[in-house]
Amino acid sequence: MNDKKLGIYLHIPFCKSRCVYCDFVSSVAKAEDMDCYVNRLCSQIKDEGARYSDCYTVDTVYFGGGTPTLLSEENLSRLSEEIKRNFKLDIKEFTVEANPCTVDVKKLSALKESGVTRLSIGVQTFNDRLLKMLGRRHDRLQAINAIKIAKELGFDVSADCMLALPKQTFEDVREFVEIADGLGVEHISAYMLSVEEGTPLQKLIDDKTLVQKSDDESAEFYDYICSILKDKGYRRYEVSNFCKNNKTSAHNLKYWQRKDYLGMGLSAHSLIDGVRWRCANNFEEYYRLLDKNQPIRLDREVLSEEDKKSEFIMLALRLKEGLDVEKFEMTFGVNFAKEYSYALKKNSQFILFDSKRLWIKEEYIKVMNSIVVDFLK
Repeated sequence: MNDKKLGIYLHIPFCKSRCVYCDFVSSVAKAEDMDCYVNRLCSQIKDEGARYSDCYTVDTVYFGGGTPTLLSEENLSRLSEEIKRNFKLDIKEFTVEANPCTVDVKKLSALKESGVTRLSIGVQTFNDRLLKMLGRRHDRLQAINAIKIAKELGFDVSADCMLALPKQTFEDVREFVEIADGLGVEHISAYMLSVEEGTPLQKLIDDKTLVQKSDDESAEFYDYICSILKDKGYRRYEVSNFCKNNKTSAHNLKYWQRKDYLGMGLSAHSLIDGVRWRCANNFEEYYRLLDKNQPIRLDREVLSEEDKKSEFIMLALRLKEGLDVEKFEMTFGVNFAKEYSYALKKNSQFILFDSKRLWIKEEYIKVMNSIVVDFLK
């Protein structure tokens, strides 16, 4: 078995409809469009497998989107089988993102049979009024039923919670945690609403149809969910991620720990051996490049030593365990305390630092960006 581990990410760029806040690469497509895409994605999996199967063992797989569970059972199975055929595997986690309105016993059973171990369910809120405002296609009952079915079939379940929504109350957040915890959800991702340029949400806010929460209000929502999750026994292991029973997201930890991952499909990104690249952002270009039978390596960038240092610091400080100083010094051959003396001194009241590790104090996590920037050169 190879010592070098690799995470695989597949992007499934299809949704039933676009949510008002979404600026991801996704498309509202017909069944034949999805079949065509899966054919091309299987081709890319085969090509990349020939390139990496001899030197890497895949230990995590993640189907993201978009809405992967919008694909048919047959197409989801095809993608799983293609990965199994073309890569060496030692899977410890296989995650598929799911929207509540696109899953039932049949589809989730098919995922289970394909080796999927974990579902990341896009609940966002259990409040029907807020779901409608966001343009979500599911309602409270569908979200609850999706989690129940997933738990009954033996999946690890993560539920997404969106914070600082217009018209959202603290009671809405408490209700989310109470319901998720009561259903046995062991992982919760709590994200702040981001108002992206050009989205319908931005227009609604610009038109004053909706009122965006202020930065101070958003911080209060973050503090609030951190508090009630802690009371329920969830441990924060990353800025936006909380779990019980050590049910962390092994695949997402690869991103934060700068481990190798291979992204396939529309707009997917990769980082392998310090080289970063992306796939095409539109179907026409993606298909054209695949038809040329060439590896898709757009915006290929060999990271400089300073880039690697900055990423190491920025990503590590997102984690509860913080930055491993000894690993940093061994990796880059520098004295951390000496190289970053200015940043350490300036932020001394916000951080904890010894010769082995650097953390941001719990109460200052919500302003981590203003701290981290002092460590970036």
